[in-house]
This record gives sequence, C-alpha cells and structure tokens, in this order.
Amino acid sequence: MTKLKVTVNDAGARAKLKALAASTNNMQPVFATVGSVIRNRIRLCFKLGIDPWGSPWAALKIRKGQPLRDTGRLQSSITSKPDATGVTIGTNLRHKGVAYPAVHQFGATIQPKNGKRLVFPGPGGNLIFAKKVVIPARPFLPLKHAGTVVALPPDWSAAVTRSLRAYFKTKTEKVNA
Repeated sequence: MTKLKVTVNDAGARAKLKALAASTNNMQPVFATVGSVIRNRIRLCFKLGIDPWGSPWAALKIRKGQPLRDTGRLQSSITSKPDATGVTIGTNLRHKGVAYPAVHQFGATIQPKNGKRLVFPGPGGNLIFAKKVVIPARPFLPLKHAGTVVALPPDWSAAVTRSLRAYFKTKTEKVNA
C-alpha cells in the first residue's frame, strides 16, 4: 500500500483568524455602527411624520404645523452614544424642566397646576383656555410597552444587519490584505 503524506501550512489562516478576533475585542465601533443606523432611521421617521412601524403621527388639532417637526429641536437632539457594552440612543431634551420627548413618545394628559384652566396661544394669536389637554402618543423611538422594551421594526433590523455585515466585511478585507 502506498502512503500519501499531506502537510498543511495553516500559519497564514491562523494569523488572519487571530487578527479578525482581535478586531472584535473592542466592540465600541460595532455599537457605533448600530447606533448610527438607528439614529438615521429615527431622523427619517421625523422627516416622513411616521412612527418606527410606519404609522402616521396623529395630526395636530388646535394649531397648524407638523407634529414634532416645527422647530426641529427634538429631531436634532437624537443622539447615539456607544460604549464597550452597547449603545444608548435617545434624547435628553428638556423644556422648562419637563422631559417633553417622553410626552410625545407616550402621550400625556396635561392639567393646570395653579388654577382652573390651562392658557396657551391658539390660531390667530387668540388665547385658548382648557381644563386639560390630551397629547396623543407620537412615537419616534422604537420602544414598546411603556418604554421598557426596544422593538426594532423588521426593516430597521435588516438595516442594522446589513450595516454590521458591511462593517465586518471591511474588517475581513483588512485582515486579508
């Protein structure tokens, strides 16, 4: 019987695998990629006037304008902050001590604190007096269940997956170079 001896030199492959593994030691760039995709999706929802699942925001009833978009402050306040363990996406925007993004995200009923009526400017500069104002939820963050669960819509998940594939493909190409 004839014996065949095969010698495999896997040093190159081992070196490339080691370099690829080392590139994932710092996951902050990966989380930065995820944060960028989600932040851009949120900004697109503002532009289109829809929630993350594609439903239009409730229309304004008292004044003219576009819900959540008149000044652009809320939209421009959306940030993503990656660290070694994940990414935080949101806003810390406040107005007169109130975290008003939560009011818009989840809706709220506003009642007067010091008096019988709320007073605010209405159409044509006329004052509006109300016992309470109900602000409907106009979700702009992909949160479900009163903000305790992040639930990415399927197209958002697909976008995150595509961006991560592209990120790791770039890393693999650098290793192969």
